[in-house]
Amino acid sequence: MHTEPMRATLEELGKIIRTYEPEGLFYAFDETVKNWIEVDNSTDEAWTEDFTTEEACKAWILQE
Repeated sequence: MHTEPMRATLEELGKIIRTYEPEGLFYAFDETVKNWIEVDNSTDEAWTEDFTTEEACKAWILQE
């Protein structure tokens, strides 16, 4: 499992949300709505949140 957040594409995030694979922490920027989206799949549950800044997204992923 990846312990550091990995940047992904929206397509990759969609696949992670559908399949719960791979495990890890992922984020991407959605140009359409101008938000950062993160997926925490460290427990195979694909928790998802969105943020207005990359910094807030990474801080949430890392629980800072």
